[in-house]
Amino acid sequence: MKDLTVFDCDGVIYRGKTPLPYAAETFEALRKNSIPYRFITNNSSQSRAQFASSLRAMGIDARVENIYATAYATRRWLDANAKPGARIFIVGEQGLRRELHGYKLLKTDEAPTADYVVVGIDRNLTYKKLAGAVRAVFAGATFIATNKDATFPIEDNVLLPGGGTMVAAIERAVGPAHVEIGKPQPLMLDQMIAEAGVAPGKTLLVGDRADTDIFAGRAAGMKTCLVLTGVTTPDQATALARAMRPDFVSRDLRGVLGLLGVTKHKPAVRWKDFRPVKAKKQELI
Repeated sequence: MKDLTVFDCDGVIYRGKTPLPYAAETFEALRKNSIPYRFITNNSSQSRAQFASSLRAMGIDARVENIYATAYATRRWLDANAKPGARIFIVGEQGLRRELHGYKLLKTDEAPTADYVVVGIDRNLTYKKLAGAVRAVFAGATFIATNKDATFPIEDNVLLPGGGTMVAAIERAVGPAHVEIGKPQPLMLDQMIAEAGVAPGKTLLVGDRADTDIFAGRAAGMKTCLVLTGVTTPDQATALARAMRPDFVSRDLRGVLGLLGVTKHKPAVRWKDFRPVKAKKQELI
């Protein structure tokens, strides 16, 4: 049993707007057994309040203070590093703007005067926004990437462009972002662990992407479990570089409950014992 279990969202709890199998049951079981949990996501499109509302609509007990999203983590970074009254140009959506309220949020024609350029997923991206961000960085603004996820999963096993595609477009013009907030950087996990008051070694991170979730969890000193409901496929899971290898692999969330000792379902298997489900002898839950 771990003191805290941290769940990624996209590809673990839902795909798009559709809950994944066993999601609601998993969190109800954790609640009934008084097992602490948190949510973490690289998605910067929503504020923590919006994420909490979306999760509750899926039948999942979620409180704002238990959610760590890159929009919120970016706010925390700015609060610690930016001067009062800092001017910010955003390439992103309303959730990011909501979390950054109180700062001077600039319009596109004001971009060159920005102190910071913050870039996340933007499904209304225009050339004018890209040009504003590039002009601001060339004028001396600090370039902050909320995350560099190339894709994110939605229904029907479809992958769509993630926030990293917007970051990459700007990096192509100005060079690498100066600050990267989201996974695979461990910054959000370090913040969460510190606030929860638990030791990293007594926490479990559950994620679907080996290159972000598992990499970040390992870097933060956590135990990790890869679930195969999102981006990383079973075949990819067997060939991961050492820095991306999870401690455990599970087909879905039931294996996490088994790992935590909450149910009698077979627990997730150790990475070294995992094989894609081709041989009939392999039964992964």
